[in-house]
Amino acid sequence: MSPEQASGQRLDARSDIFSFGVVLYELLAGQRPFAGATDLETLQTIIHGSPKPLSEKIPPTLKGVVEKALEKDPAARYQSMREMVVDLRRLTRQVPPQPSSAKSGWKWAGAAAVVLTAACVAWLRLHSATDPTRLEYTRLTDFADSAVSPTLSPDGRFLAFIRGADTFKGLGDVYVKQLPDGEPVQLTHDGQPKEGPVVFSPDGTRLAYAIPEETWTVPVLGGEPTRLMARSSGLSWVEPAPGQLRVMFSSLTGEGIHMGVYTSTESRGEQRTVYLPRSLNAMAHRSYLSPDHKSVIAVEMDMGSWRPCQLVPFDGSSKGKGVGPNPAQCTDGAWSPDGKWMYLSANTGDGFHIWRQRFPDGTPERLTSGATEEQGVGFAPDGRSFVTSVGSRDSTIWIHDSRGDRQITSEGFAYMPSFSADGTKLYYLERLRANQRFVSGGLWAVDLASGKRERLMPDVLIEQYSVSADGRRVVFLKLDDSGHSPVWIAPLDGSAPPRLLSALDSDRVLFSPSDDIWFVGDEGGTKYLYRVKEDGSGLRKVLPDPMLFLYAISPDGESFAAWEAKTSSVAIYSTDGKSRTFLCSHCGSAGDENRGVTPPMVQWSRDSKFVYLHSPHSTSTGQTYIVPLPAGQLAPALPGSGPVNWVTDLETLPGARLFPQQRAFGGPDPSVYAYPRVTTHRNIYRISVP
Repeated sequence: MSPEQASGQRLDARSDIFSFGVVLYELLAGQRPFAGATDLETLQTIIHGSPKPLSEKIPPTLKGVVEKALEKDPAARYQSMREMVVDLRRLTRQVPPQPSSAKSGWKWAGAAAVVLTAACVAWLRLHSATDPTRLEYTRLTDFADSAVSPTLSPDGRFLAFIRGADTFKGLGDVYVKQLPDGEPVQLTHDGQPKEGPVVFSPDGTRLAYAIPEETWTVPVLGGEPTRLMARSSGLSWVEPAPGQLRVMFSSLTGEGIHMGVYTSTESRGEQRTVYLPRSLNAMAHRSYLSPDHKSVIAVEMDMGSWRPCQLVPFDGSSKGKGVGPNPAQCTDGAWSPDGKWMYLSANTGDGFHIWRQRFPDGTPERLTSGATEEQGVGFAPDGRSFVTSVGSRDSTIWIHDSRGDRQITSEGFAYMPSFSADGTKLYYLERLRANQRFVSGGLWAVDLASGKRERLMPDVLIEQYSVSADGRRVVFLKLDDSGHSPVWIAPLDGSAPPRLLSALDSDRVLFSPSDDIWFVGDEGGTKYLYRVKEDGSGLRKVLPDPMLFLYAISPDGESFAAWEAKTSSVAIYSTDGKSRTFLCSHCGSAGDENRGVTPPMVQWSRDSKFVYLHSPHSTSTGQTYIVPLPAGQLAPALPGSGPVNWVTDLETLPGARLFPQQRAFGGPDPSVYAYPRVTTHRNIYRISVP
């Protein structure tokens, strides 16, 4: 068995690849690669030990195949048997004839490799319907920027999409194009953020799309958009019975950010619940009804990041079950027209790709792969092809200081920058793989004077972190085997291993100026703000009211900014709980799928003279404002007597001005800041169904 199986972790096809490598090793070496006096010792050797090196008489290329198959980390192994077959085929063409007098037995091992290769090829031909070489890609749009959220009209003659960079929600406009070669026509011009998917009405005359908290429709042939339904998103038309046209949509329940899937008439009459996630922190954003109107694929976030997709009954009779790869982040779904297959866009660690699974209990199969990602799925009426948005997204970290603007990173997807207390170092995460919830990355530090980079805690993948004022310790969140993110602390010099501080499933952790650790933890499905000492003692709730997200703690430790669950509002609180200043109502955000490249909504400068306020949806990337603070106060002066509109009113705050860069992570003062440069290029393709 593989190391992950021996240690009781979740399994996927890469576990079988390890086992195949074990068999191949035995054929070459005449012994098992891992052994022990007892079963328990054997398991420990599988998890921690290394196999004895293979004979030098075995070609290095074959040894390389075996070693790659036996990597402890699944991410370092072959990612599919198909990849391994390619190397084995190449090997059989390279192996020279062996003298008949050879005593090593290599000729038998070589023959075994050939037999195994043939067996692999036969297995793939019999069991795999997802050979990428059989997929045909046809480009349908050719923009220099991005097109996302594709869908096809009921007759397959028109393609609709959002021309924008964000596959979930962001600034963009709705377009339609007649296939195959019509010119794209812009249907909306409102400058509002859009949230996919875009869907056709059953008669093909209207398109529905979502702007913040509302669903609108626009005629396919052009005309004025009209509002269809308030407090809704992810809407689609359904016809559960002949002549009975209804809609299915997502809407908040009124309990914080909790969001479910509902069905009703267009006027919201006869509303009933289709699916309500168990967690109050979960939001079911999208839903897709099966052709027989009995099942629904639900796409949801939990604590701000995508979960595996859920399959639920349309009649609401049960909570359903997970479908598609797991662990994974699943953002989109679709059904084949005959209802036999479920199609999903999911990220299992190397970006978003299209998967399919035979309904209801088939094994998930990956359809697409490669350096690009694929999100959104719209099926052609004949079932022979689907459309998806294909492209890539990269992030590099830059800083602005007295030397001007300069690039800090040049490889990978870098995000979540933060300055050391003395301003001499910049910390950031670099994405390595995805998981069930947030994106994990390695922690890096850059000396800003010399440019020298250093990977800290090389064996640890982090979801979010905070470095102590003295630069010696880091607190961080790390996904565990149960899918939770407890709080850990570790010395940055590696002098001691990481130590668990709290087992609560957590969402945000920060060092306070007094070196206490503050974090948002889940208790029975409700999130609270906690503080704990570095030794793990003194754990207590900061406030009795539920909190969704912690943005910042003031430099003097007397105030903090957080997203309140009860009102879904952002406020600045005194740490003793005696005062509260609401900044905005129903406006909180943790960054959604852009978490890490989106700054916190509230940050303080180190001298407490300024507060930095980020509006994530005022443009496609947001805007970050520098707002001076009244003497002796930690909340900005608000116009009138109440909260502001976080999208339109921040620029009206006294003395407010914009950072030159839209996504600014503040430094010691407004003259120093870090920012990510995110580049996105996506277009719509039609892909044949194998």
